[in-house]
Amino acid sequence: MPRTSLTTRLARTAVATALTVAAGLGATVALTAPTARAATTRHVVQLGDSYSAGNGTGTYEERSCYRSPDNYGSQVAASIGATYTDVACSGGVVADLLHPRDLGNAFTKSATYSIDPVAYPDQKSEWLKRAQAERLCGVPAQPDFSYRYTFVAGAGVNDLYTGTVSCQLVTRAQIDAVTPDTDYVFVTIGGNDIGFSTIVVNCLTLRDPSSCKQALDAATAKAPQMVESTKDALRAVEQKSGGHAQVYLLSYPFLVNSESYGIPEVAPVYDAGKALNDLQRLGDQLQAQGVAELNAEPGADNYHFVDTVKQAWGGRVHGLDPHVVADNSKAWLVPVGTPGRDTAEFVHPTQPGWDATAGALRTAVGR
Repeated sequence: MPRTSLTTRLARTAVATALTVAAGLGATVALTAPTARAATTRHVVQLGDSYSAGNGTGTYEERSCYRSPDNYGSQVAASIGATYTDVACSGGVVADLLHPRDLGNAFTKSATYSIDPVAYPDQKSEWLKRAQAERLCGVPAQPDFSYRYTFVAGAGVNDLYTGTVSCQLVTRAQIDAVTPDTDYVFVTIGGNDIGFSTIVVNCLTLRDPSSCKQALDAATAKAPQMVESTKDALRAVEQKSGGHAQVYLLSYPFLVNSESYGIPEVAPVYDAGKALNDLQRLGDQLQAQGVAELNAEPGADNYHFVDTVKQAWGGRVHGLDPHVVADNSKAWLVPVGTPGRDTAEFVHPTQPGWDATAGALRTAVGR
């Protein structure tokens, strides 16, 4: 259960003060009560990767990070009456929690401005200032997005200067959203660090036994270091909150609906299903251990590992059918190749899956 926060204690004091004043002055309570209620408002910050941002919901604020108002964090924040900031991003890795990240590929934009060479001897610098002021690269879709302008080429003829700039969309370090006013931090992270997309391609799309085994073996080898990096990042997040926030690290659902699945199907030589499930169980074990180690540090008890996500999903029931001719009628993940879906949505939760994860987290938070 979350500890009583400083904000909550202050709120209780405000309520007591309001009642005292009301008893003495009567009409004051109408003015004081809204202030007391406002002081109790909690704030949630969502960090992490695509399994936190919203890939698969089909409802997106933008399609660089695929943030959705229907992801699990938004649902839980609403259910506890909290304000909510979402900085999770599709494709996120542990390093993105602490450092800025380039989103997508850079592109170029050109423009011509009237720049008097007498008034502005450095026409190039003045051109770049104007390009940035006029947002030549575009208006970022999210508060934590910005464009990095890199001058490419330019030429002036009298007072007309034409320049070209390279535009790179960048998102700030996710940790920047965390402040001492943050009450809860929700996060999934680590899957991309150990090669999630490579596993999907080789084990669920190409179904090549050699490359699938190589991808799963590599992921297994990377998992311990991924968890150590996650611990460092979560420790930094908690410190950024001033030791105030409760940090919830969530597990991932099972990706396939069977314990065993041999590839190639016509003459199986490798049990990709078992290896994939073993990897997911190892990931849960290591992340749970990492959270326990964080809580064992002096003065630390604010970390939680939500290991009930798979249970909330019904175990493997709603995973993908890995067979070539698949029955995904019960799947809560977007099958690879689904018409009308972006590649970034493949093997990500549909809305029932997001709802199930929200239910698991809601229970863990205790509201």
